[in-house]
Amino acid sequence: MGIVKTKSLARGYVWWPGLDEAIEAQCRECGVCAAASSAPPAHAPRLWSWPDRPWTRIHLDFLGPVRGKTCLIVVDAYSKWIEAIRMNGTSAAAVIRVLRELWSRFGIPKQVVSDNGPPYSSTEFKNFLSSNGVDQVLSAPYHPASNGAAESAVKICKAVIIKSFKENLDTETALCRFLLQYRNTEHTTTGESPAKLLQGRSLRTRLDCLRPDRGDHVRAAQERQRRAAGGVERELRAGDPVWVRQYRGDDKWMPGTVRDRRGDTDYIVDTDNGTGIHRHIDQLKSRRVTLNNGGGSVAKRNSLVFPGSDESVARSDVGEPIDGMSPPSSGGEHKRERSAEPVAVVSAASPTAHTAAPCTGGTPNKSPDPSASSGAQLVADSPVNAPSRVPRTRKPPFRFGFEDLFVISNNR
Repeated sequence: MGIVKTKSLARGYVWWPGLDEAIEAQCRECGVCAAASSAPPAHAPRLWSWPDRPWTRIHLDFLGPVRGKTCLIVVDAYSKWIEAIRMNGTSAAAVIRVLRELWSRFGIPKQVVSDNGPPYSSTEFKNFLSSNGVDQVLSAPYHPASNGAAESAVKICKAVIIKSFKENLDTETALCRFLLQYRNTEHTTTGESPAKLLQGRSLRTRLDCLRPDRGDHVRAAQERQRRAAGGVERELRAGDPVWVRQYRGDDKWMPGTVRDRRGDTDYIVDTDNGTGIHRHIDQLKSRRVTLNNGGGSVAKRNSLVFPGSDESVARSDVGEPIDGMSPPSSGGEHKRERSAEPVAVVSAASPTAHTAAPCTGGTPNKSPDPSASSGAQLVADSPVNAPSRVPRTRKPPFRFGFEDLFVISNNR
């Protein structure tokens, strides 16, 4: 009848000191009563310690078979990441093959927790773990709560599989879709998603299409910064003569020639002393040089122009594109007003270096008197259909310090 009812019955008939203690001792010593008694009250749960890093301790358990489908469930104790792998068998060799693939992706854990199933208690599985330096922890038989992390994951995945059967969906597709969302959702225990804790990032899902593209946002911000910075677009080519900014010595600028282009704005420039230096385009300026052409001199880029002079003036009178600009057309149409008449370049030995024969009102296409410009050479032919202009006399320009080299434009 049990201890309580036995004491109640005895007190109705007899009593002596120590009656209750004697009855309790007699009932506890009864083997038949102990064999047929119920389980004791449940023990207060003992929680597993939380690992200090991901994939340190993993929990294993089998799901199924559910309608002929069996899966191996693997749970990371740190991040709560769940892996559900379809299994064709439950042998130790099959489990080892799956674990080896997982460890090649996430690394080898320090501890593996499982129940006492045949695959886990086999000698083959124990040797596999010991050879990889992994400790094995076996839960108590017939006590699933000891491996609670794996049991909870099995319960969740089993519900997904049963729902897929009821909705006539592919089981593996439904399980993969669920696991993607589960891994990307904040866990109630850790306060972070399993993907954040294990991989350090959120996994991209179809819902991310609702969010604006971060790349477009960055490009728009960079474009705003470029417009706010201002500046002009310039470009140099290999072989262009330039002024190079130097930071040693008294002179700020030294002549050089572009050798190669290393980027949108970076160039390698050869200086006159044969040294190749790396400069940004902000440290380079176009310069002009004078090239000898037979009996005269053709001004390509005048090297005697001051480095601080206006570089927007055309660098070439022989039709060469300047700083990415198209050469003037044969009809004389250009954004800048160009001379439609012949242009004479006077060499340093010319006796008329300080004077120029003024236009006396003749035909605009008529060449100047050779006696008045000995040593001069025409570098551009007169256009066939030159616009008619009122003849006028214009004094030649006078350049201080450079009287021996200048360009005389006639009938302009």
